Amino acid sequence: MRAFAAVFAREVFHRRLVFLVGLSSGLIFLFAAALHGWNAPGNAEVRLLAGAVGGLALASALALLYGASTIAGETAEKRISFYFSRPIPSGALWAGKLLAAVFVSFAAGSLVYLPAWLTGPSKPGGAWGVDLTPGLSMLLGLAAVVTCVLVAHALVTVARLRSPWVVLDFVLATILLLVALASLATLARHSSDGLELQPWRIAGWVLASGLSLAFLVGIALQVSAGRTDARRSHGAFSVGFFGVFSLAVAFAGIQALWSRAAGARDLARVSTVEAAGRGAWTFVEGPISALRGEGRFLYVPKEGRSIRIEGHFVHFSEDGTRTAWGEPRFGFFERKDNRLDLVVADLATGRPVSTGLETSGWSDLTLSPSGRRLAIRTGRSLEVYDVSDPANPKQIGAFPLAEDRRAFAFADEDTIRLFPGLFNRLMEFAPSDLEITELSLPSRKSIVTGRFGRENLPFLRLSADARYFVGTRRTTDDPRGTQVLTLHDGRTGALLATLSEDLSGAQARFVTGNRIALAGIAGTKAKIGIFFEGEEGRAPTAGRTIDLGPARRLVLGGEIAPGRVAVSLFPLEENLPTSARDAKLAIVDTATGAVFPLGEGLAPANWFGWWTDPVLPPAEAGSPASLLFLDASGRLVRLDPATGAQTVLLGRSK
Repeated sequence: MRAFAAVFAREVFHRRLVFLVGLSSGLIFLFAAALHGWNAPGNAEVRLLAGAVGGLALASALALLYGASTIAGETAEKRISFYFSRPIPSGALWAGKLLAAVFVSFAAGSLVYLPAWLTGPSKPGGAWGVDLTPGLSMLLGLAAVVTCVLVAHALVTVARLRSPWVVLDFVLATILLLVALASLATLARHSSDGLELQPWRIAGWVLASGLSLAFLVGIALQVSAGRTDARRSHGAFSVGFFGVFSLAVAFAGIQALWSRAAGARDLARVSTVEAAGRGAWTFVEGPISALRGEGRFLYVPKEGRSIRIEGHFVHFSEDGTRTAWGEPRFGFFERKDNRLDLVVADLATGRPVSTGLETSGWSDLTLSPSGRRLAIRTGRSLEVYDVSDPANPKQIGAFPLAEDRRAFAFADEDTIRLFPGLFNRLMEFAPSDLEITELSLPSRKSIVTGRFGRENLPFLRLSADARYFVGTRRTTDDPRGTQVLTLHDGRTGALLATLSEDLSGAQARFVTGNRIALAGIAGTKAKIGIFFEGEEGRAPTAGRTIDLGPARRLVLGGEIAPGRVAVSLFPLEENLPTSARDAKLAIVDTATGAVFPLGEGLAPANWFGWWTDPVLPPAEAGSPASLLFLDASGRLVRLDPATGAQTVLLGRSK
């Protein structure tokens, strides 16, 4: 310890004049500020910013200078032998010199910053987007100084000691850097803002810590093993540095491969589920166990098979044979902000194919009922492609739009229907926003087939067969207030029936037997009503209304068996864990009105579909999608409609 103190004190003493330089520079900034008016508006922030920038510049310059000359420079110039001629341990020598270089550089920069801080604003914070809080400023300055000292030392060690191993150093450094960047890029793709611990941050901290430790180990070996011999000193540094840093890069690489190899069964919990209306495929998303990031998969519950994808939203065709999504670009030289590559998967083979089409992250997509045509709306342009061969898409139509706030869907393979989307009562919109427009792909013409009145414009969902619209309109500005649910002709928008006028949080879906199930909250109780469709063009007639008991919110699920609809009742309006745990799942027999409770803590898996999907699911009893539920722990559960047995498919218990 005495030897370390002696080396440290000697280095600081020989560089003592830089303290005067730092303090003088700080006073010069104050003098310049005084010439422009000491109490002028914003002058205190200017002084603080000038002091911070000047201090960082001086500290970084000194750190580069001292890092280059402290050990490697003295070894190249044969001056380090002075220390080895005395009884000084190698550890005390390299530690004393490095810490002295860091201390002198940081102290000199702090002296530039100190006068500005003492005379700056009483509550230093942000100025021109720069955080000038003293603690954070000092911490960042210290990090910059340490980095400059270590990097300068490494560069001079390689450049000035004239070792034949310089080429090998360059090759190893390039390989390790590329592997580290590729690992971080892979982990960043599998991260999400909702994760408490981001995989790329874990790998980043390991790489940063490993790099710092590699510098220290390399310098320690350089001094203890290399001593005064320049080539041996270089070799010892390289062995220590690359040996330690390789371990950190290997950790990041293994973590990236492990994260990339995850399947749907590795999900710790499921946060998002979007199931095809028909067919066995389902999109699931959620955090992966063991800190492996977030995963998004196309998944077959019955088989347990999954395909990992990078898209956040998928779009299934009505027949469930195809799906499409956009994958963000993420590479070293090709990344474009908010640009997506479109991918189409044939679910019969389970093989995703890149279409070569590019779109924006703000674009909307939809597939035709057979999945062989893809419509893309970007801004005020709607383009339609034939994706029968996804690898070679062919444009079959392009339509300019007067506005970009409308929903759209395929009415059939040759017709796209534009209709009003979600509108706030206070929004301003053009008369064309109220129209129903059909776009004909064979003729490439558009025709207005219907119109809604501004005073009763609803939020519309199109039925899967395009015969009807189901509209939701608020009666007040309160989103929790009562709503009016209406049924409209799918082509003209003509009002066919008012399904409800006194329910809040109302939802509807079509079920088999030409029936419509409507559920909502009346006061503090949940109710479900059944309507029967009449003949073509005639309004449906009201059937029975069933009281489901107390609830403040509900989710209407699918038809798990002919005539049996699933409903989850929540005790709270807010989406809280307590409400999810106490949710009650019930099966309603629409023919008899009987209600069968099936326990607590289960909700239909695609419970946000009513708000997010412009097209309602088809009426298909017992479809795979209707049997999927999420429990309060985020596990995906399949329900047996015959016995009520529950099988956990994905997710793990806490």
